[in-house]
Amino acid sequence: MPETEALQESTDLLTLSPLAPVQGIVVTDLVKTYKGGKKRALNGLSLSVAPGEAVGLVGPNGAGKTTFLSCLMGFLRYDSGNIEIDGLPPDCLEARRLVGYLPERLTFDRWMTGRDYMHYHHELAGMPESVRKYECEELLRRVELDAAAWGQAVKKYSRGMLQRLGFAQALLSKPKYLLLDEPASGMDPGGVLVVRNLLKELRKEGLTIILNSHQLDQIEKVCDRVIMIEAGAAKPIDTASDSAVDTTFDFCIKWLNGSHDGHRAEDLGALVQRHVIAIKDLNDGQAILTLHSDREAATILKMMVQSGFEVHNLSLLETRLEKLFAKKSS
Repeated sequence: MPETEALQESTDLLTLSPLAPVQGIVVTDLVKTYKGGKKRALNGLSLSVAPGEAVGLVGPNGAGKTTFLSCLMGFLRYDSGNIEIDGLPPDCLEARRLVGYLPERLTFDRWMTGRDYMHYHHELAGMPESVRKYECEELLRRVELDAAAWGQAVKKYSRGMLQRLGFAQALLSKPKYLLLDEPASGMDPGGVLVVRNLLKELRKEGLTIILNSHQLDQIEKVCDRVIMIEAGAAKPIDTASDSAVDTTFDFCIKWLNGSHDGHRAEDLGALVQRHVIAIKDLNDGQAILTLHSDREAATILKMMVQSGFEVHNLSLLETRLEKLFAKKSS
């Protein structure tokens, strides 16, 4: 065969060969109704999530967030539109093997112990028996479920303990995608920090995460992007846009009152008055300052320390995402 003909045949084969499946999650014009089509839970929702990305979902109750996650898991049949997970439909076994899921409302076989529950789901996921004990215990440690509870019946667990167990189970199959519906629900402050730190670790490991949470500070600290689900549709929120929301922020600064240098409220007022938009509250030991940015807060903090103030706390009273959510919801 002449070289030119061989080259042409090779080109034709490349042209006719199917395209490689799209990686990531792609949702197009998703519609889901209830009550015989009278109630629309999802109304043409479209979004995409790239591999390795962490996306936060926010929105009012009843906006369709949990329904959307249930469609992603293949639990609900949607009326129209399309979902692809690495090019696969969500209800096929190949797609389900890629996904870990922690629902908002957990259901357990309550007679099982925590350890038995993990072993049972490890086997259901098709994981090798030779590593079952090690991998299950490693995940229970990772979610910081007290080892004394591993042998207890699940019916004795508190809500926070159940959340930790559910999170561990969601990671059993070593998923590529992790769907979380209010993962810190019912947890004490220590549990909330465990979830936040674990999410940061999982991101570094390359997991793709979709996080539905009412804890906006958690979403802002963990996620790359935020999408508002409102009336069944997806509306991206640009948390970095100065034009999207009032860009002034209130910071609370606390210092040790009555320190050996005797720094008082009036000393702070004189020090920072040229560098702040407003001083909303000023007492010995605490002040609330209105600033434009974190950088300004860092500058003022440095000035205070250099001037002898013994600062022990600096906190943002309302985050950018909280402001944006309030604006979008109004």
